[in-house]
Amino acid sequence: MNGFRNDYDQLLKSAIARRTEAVPIRMSKSAGVFNEATVERYQASQIYEIYNKLGEDGSAVRYTVASMARLDPRYTEITYEQGDRVKNQLREALDGRSISCDFEYQGSVTNDTHIKSHSDIDLLCITRLFTSLEPPQVPEYPYTGNPVQDLTDIRETGAEALRKAYPTADVDDSGSKSVTIKGGSLSRTIDVVPANWHDTNQWSANRAKRFRSIEVLDLKSGVRLKNSPFMHNYLIKVRDENALGGLRKVVRLMKSLRYDRGTISLSSYDLTAIGYHMPEHQLRTFPGGEIRLLSRLKEYLDLLGSNKDYCLSLDVPDGSRKIFASGHGTLDGLIELQDEVDDLVEAVKHNLQRSFAKLEEARLVY
Repeated sequence: MNGFRNDYDQLLKSAIARRTEAVPIRMSKSAGVFNEATVERYQASQIYEIYNKLGEDGSAVRYTVASMARLDPRYTEITYEQGDRVKNQLREALDGRSISCDFEYQGSVTNDTHIKSHSDIDLLCITRLFTSLEPPQVPEYPYTGNPVQDLTDIRETGAEALRKAYPTADVDDSGSKSVTIKGGSLSRTIDVVPANWHDTNQWSANRAKRFRSIEVLDLKSGVRLKNSPFMHNYLIKVRDENALGGLRKVVRLMKSLRYDRGTISLSSYDLTAIGYHMPEHQLRTFPGGEIRLLSRLKEYLDLLGSNKDYCLSLDVPDGSRKIFASGHGTLDGLIELQDEVDDLVEAVKHNLQRSFAKLEEARLVY
């Protein structure tokens, strides 16, 4: 891309808007005085909005730092609290119909790569009626019921219960894999996903949760689709720790560009997979190293763009499919991502031209 779009003031405003939300202010008996809990809450929120502490005034630099930073954990806690409200209603309704389920969460909130204070979250409703097994395992007591009907019952019972429990909320059961509830007294969107356990051979051998998979019902096709959310999160966690936090920062940045620009057709899951395959030495970072990390992301995306065979060989972290595969990521989407990262790099260079000769030398102070 030649030149760059000089609109990062607006993108920074977008980042701030999605990263923060109004926190109700509670007052003590003395009018106009914050109580102690509220003061602590306000001060904690500033820790995560580190772009406000930068000596550099450039909006592209501040946008980069804001987009890589994790959200205030209190927003994440609220997301789980809202999910638990829905979970409790579902458990009561399902138990009343003798439908026993385990409940788990999945999605970007669960691996700390979410970029919005009001992030959605997936609530898995996992039936206890049956479990599928990876061959050569065989069931001791073969299941004789109808798996699709059992999962459909969870879906229908759940939708009915949520409409009764949250009459002013919007409950949408038109999706093929989930029932979505939002609005009313809920401050988050919750996707309720009927599923069953899928016990892999590794899970059966050592019972480490990361090896346990699920199968999600696609209602429109009547097919159960395998998913490994716990292994995915485990792999992201380990690689991010080895890279000193660099993986999650890179993933958040790519997701932010996708959300704020609206021009990148790759999914959040595919963006996470791309970041996962960056070499560890390129991902490794330190406080103030966000601009170097941006520069290395550009280098890696340039490698992918120039080496189609390598690009097409890359798997998603759990190895279940290729990143760039039919119905998933496309090479056109990669080009769109490259264009946005190139544009940001040029804008950051313009911001820092008086401070650093090369982006690789940049170290921010905040």
